[in-house]
Amino acid sequence: MNSTLTGAVATYLTQVRAELSDLPAGELEDVLEDVSGHLTEVAGEFDEEPTSAALQERLGTPRQYADELRTAAGYPPRTQPVADRDAGRKALRWGLIAATVGPFFIAIGVFAWSHEESAFFGFVGFAMLFGAAYLGVRALRGHDPRIVLDTPRGEQSATAIRGMIEQIPPNVRYELVSIGQPVWWVVRGVIGGGGFFALWGAGAVTVVGALAGAAISIWIGRRTQQDRRWLWYVIPLNIVATIAVPAFLAAAYMGASFGFLNNYGDYSGSSSTYNPPDGLMYGGGNVSNLYPFDAQGKQVSVRLYDQDGNPISLQPQDCAASFSQRPEVTSNLFPQAVVSPDENGNVDAATCKDSTKAPFVPPPAPATSLPPTSTPNPTPANSTQPTAKAPTPKPGVTLTVSPTR
Repeated sequence: MNSTLTGAVATYLTQVRAELSDLPAGELEDVLEDVSGHLTEVAGEFDEEPTSAALQERLGTPRQYADELRTAAGYPPRTQPVADRDAGRKALRWGLIAATVGPFFIAIGVFAWSHEESAFFGFVGFAMLFGAAYLGVRALRGHDPRIVLDTPRGEQSATAIRGMIEQIPPNVRYELVSIGQPVWWVVRGVIGGGGFFALWGAGAVTVVGALAGAAISIWIGRRTQQDRRWLWYVIPLNIVATIAVPAFLAAAYMGASFGFLNNYGDYSGSSSTYNPPDGLMYGGGNVSNLYPFDAQGKQVSVRLYDQDGNPISLQPQDCAASFSQRPEVTSNLFPQAVVSPDENGNVDAATCKDSTKAPFVPPPAPATSLPPTSTPNPTPANSTQPTAKAPTPKPGVTLTVSPTR
């Protein structure tokens, strides 16, 4: 058999060989040698490398071509046992379920807005994927996986896929197989392994899961080349990876929270607005109480309002709020009373005490330079006007608070 055939011609010859696989081995090789020479002559009639569609238009489908060879050589027509046809249909049906239903639920988990939803739909999706793939392999009953191509739907799907592949230039196809395939195995494993652990919020082992996933993915790829039944698992996983890879890249670029990618963020992928948490914040941290001091360092009690006159309030943290069923209230009087533990650091409802004393000693107030005052004109000695007495300044309280609305 001529091994120099490439592209659509080589694919056509492989399909013809599959149609004649029931012939004795020695006779099959002789027939294929003649077929190879004929295909070489036909390919030479085209100005460029023929496509699958062009070959089928010239010679018919591989099955039709093989049937003509059988008739010309006096071989009986090939008949597929009923059991084989049933096994092919069942295996193809479970394969389609694994490649559609499983990735569908996993996609919902990827784009879910909460961690719980991501975990639930992800678990259902993977269970459907592996369960249906396992049933598809069992349906083969030890037959060659190519029996699915003998079904009408399998043959149509294979023809459509080959047609799309043949639209790719031969040199690009070679690069995709020799270089792109190993790269895809690694990417698929990293996304699958890392995403699986991130789905359940196990961030500490996500990196380890990604590395393990890459190793497993490479092993599965090599295994599939030896046993085509693994395609029932690999094709659905490829579909999942095809969905997950763009989602991860989009999340990394846009900072969006796609399901398990960032379920704990304060941003929502459906909105570009930021909703800050309730309460007061300063320097990125929550403020639970305020302790005002006057210019002399004495703690004072004040009520706080913002620039629009709205009270700046917090929920009290006193004994009544901690040990009673008092309805939730807020207060803008600071400092607010908080629970004061006893000398052993214990707090209970019977001995609970409130305290508004600051739990720290404020640092000395920095020296501030007062603006210079103008010197009044001297009063003539014989003037009878009374001398104005400057008022004694009273200590004041200065406090600036910017609430988080």
